[in-house]
Amino acid sequence: MALDLQAAATEYLGWLQLEANRSPNTVRAYESELNRLIGFLAANNHSLSVEDLRHDDLRAYQRHLAGRLKSPASRARALVAVRSWLRWIAKEGLIERDLSNGITLPKLEQRLPKPIDPDELTRLLGALPRQTAHEKRDRALVQFLISTGCRISEALALDRTDVPRTGIRLVVTGKGSKQRSVYLTKDAREALEEYLAVREDACMALFVNFDRSAADDRARRLTSAGARFIVRKLRVQLGAWSFKSPHVARHTAATTLLEVTGGDVRLVQEVLGHANLNTLQGYTKIVDSRKQDAYRMYQEFLDGKKAGR
Repeated sequence: MALDLQAAATEYLGWLQLEANRSPNTVRAYESELNRLIGFLAANNHSLSVEDLRHDDLRAYQRHLAGRLKSPASRARALVAVRSWLRWIAKEGLIERDLSNGITLPKLEQRLPKPIDPDELTRLLGALPRQTAHEKRDRALVQFLISTGCRISEALALDRTDVPRTGIRLVVTGKGSKQRSVYLTKDAREALEEYLAVREDACMALFVNFDRSAADDRARRLTSAGARFIVRKLRVQLGAWSFKSPHVARHTAATTLLEVTGGDVRLVQEVLGHANLNTLQGYTKIVDSRKQDAYRMYQEFLDGKKAGR
């Protein structure tokens, strides 16, 4: 009996989760995209048998996405999931030929990361409120993100016991359950200590939501939505307009580390937990642009000295 597409998708998702060790968010995203493809095929009277899948079906689906998803990035994400699945089922012998080469990704405009402006960053960190327990938590979270370059999911998964009693190094778990070391600046460590000193709850989570109605530790742990709310609040309160999301702190840490280390890409790769050095190209372009601006100003300064002779 021929394998149906839904069963092939289920097997692939199980492989992603159990063997490839992909994050739950990635598995859910891929599941959604495969279900979207299967739903399209069903609506167009496909047999939903793996052996009946053809290049024409995939081309029709790509045209369908082009009409539904105006953003090239959104279409690319959808098609990457489908292409990866097609490649896997061919490798596993679930289909006679590899159809992944029939998936054409839209060309994407390269967007550079947008870190916080250096002057704005200095003002932001210096103006973070620290009077109430909520303010101490918010300050600790921002200082932690700027110091470590962690993804917000990595930061919120930490327990308070993960923060070392002494020293500046701690271990976080990133994508694919890969662990890496990150480091605390003096200001970040001081902000964390001040925040933890006022914690009166027994929750293990490092960052909590202070909601006393929460029934258990899991409910007390700060969520990504809660972190985004904190950033939006501080952005307006302190006029830090380039601080648009928690992820901007990661961009800022990467760019700043590249600048202060003279462009040590390998070090920044290790700190951020990027699997591929190519991911850092956007950051290096920003640093190069800042260096060029600095030298233009330097030349203008020298020209002014010449004119003053």
